[in-house]
Amino acid sequence: MEVVVTSECSGQLWNTCIWEPLTGTTLRTFKGGISASQSLNIVGGDYLLSSLKDKPIIQVWALNRQDQITTKMIMPGILQVLVVSPCSNFCVGAMSEQLLIWQLSTGKLVASLRRHYQNVSDVKFTGDSSRFISAGAEGLVLLWSLDTVLHTKECEPDSIWSDHSLPVTGLHVTKSLIQPLVFSVSLDQTCKIRDLNTGRTLFNIQFNEPLRSVVVDHAEESCYVGSHEGKIYRIDLLDPSRSVEQMVDETASRKMFLGHEKAVTCLSVSTGGCHLLSGSDDGSARVWDMASGQCVRILTHRGPLTNAFFAPRYKHLETDKFHPRVIINTFEKKRHDGQLLSTENELTGQLLTSCPPIMDDSSSHSSEPLSLSGSEGQLQSDQVTQNEMERLKLINRQLYAFAADKIFKENETSMTKKRK
Repeated sequence: MEVVVTSECSGQLWNTCIWEPLTGTTLRTFKGGISASQSLNIVGGDYLLSSLKDKPIIQVWALNRQDQITTKMIMPGILQVLVVSPCSNFCVGAMSEQLLIWQLSTGKLVASLRRHYQNVSDVKFTGDSSRFISAGAEGLVLLWSLDTVLHTKECEPDSIWSDHSLPVTGLHVTKSLIQPLVFSVSLDQTCKIRDLNTGRTLFNIQFNEPLRSVVVDHAEESCYVGSHEGKIYRIDLLDPSRSVEQMVDETASRKMFLGHEKAVTCLSVSTGGCHLLSGSDDGSARVWDMASGQCVRILTHRGPLTNAFFAPRYKHLETDKFHPRVIINTFEKKRHDGQLLSTENELTGQLLTSCPPIMDDSSSHSSEPLSLSGSEGQLQSDQVTQNEMERLKLINRQLYAFAADKIFKENETSMTKKRK
């Protein structure tokens, strides 16, 4: 079962609303400001995270607590894009042309990137959270390696695509781990499909009107493109053109979803692949049957939609009890000098040291940087890796022994009470 999550520009009734997609019933509402476009995220099924459209504030709600803001984080500027990695470890925000990256569990600002020349319009992560793609109003689409960004002071993107002539308005990255594809749409009336690993442009699809949004179904059989005029085009990916260049005209009406009166700014596909969700500047979100192209439900709003997507029906939507699996700390406003991540231990150190009773003093190790070169450096590096593996194995055994001992003691206590 899935739900629909939407936000709109008026802010008269709520910031965000969670709907039952087929009946149109409101399940949850969250008040407080107006969420910016491409900034609404559900983190680990525990929290709702968004940046405000007109204020330098990030808001966090607990999913089980309706209409109540749990945290407000003041930022150095307005974030027009905010996205959380699929692993729920990192968050990327776009402040004008600058990209800021935070670690959720500590709130540390771990990286700041300046490579775009105009405002960033969209950011998307790959399915394994190892890379992310950013698009800007200057027409650039940049591919970043998260590992390189975290461990390199002066970081450059892995790939730069500059073949859009007008602002890029939408991105989509397929979830395939073998050959992920990047879809980008622009006001230059083109949709470009690229191989993420090679950077090669597979298709350049030309339309007759500016484009605003794009999404691909989970089976990667069809691509759906939302236009500035309110039309949604369906592109068959299983029967592509033999040439890179392809033209889409309005005569193919059977491959269009018609109903919106203004620009389609949001598109999302349900996990089952049966329904398509679209959000528009005309103040409505529509649920479509993908097989027939018919609209099965209209969710009416009081202003243009800024975010609309399908999400699983998380357990926190059904209960008042709150047991979060994800930790979110207040984000830092600016990066401190020398705060550059050099090892993986710096990302996990705080979580490991939060359980001191389980650790032994002998398991501590020096965190001084190593300066190695040649064969001697390789041997020492291998030795350091081996020592680290042994240390982690020891910690794992201690954690297991602690957990097992606690469980057995609780069982003995309960059995004793029953006998009495």
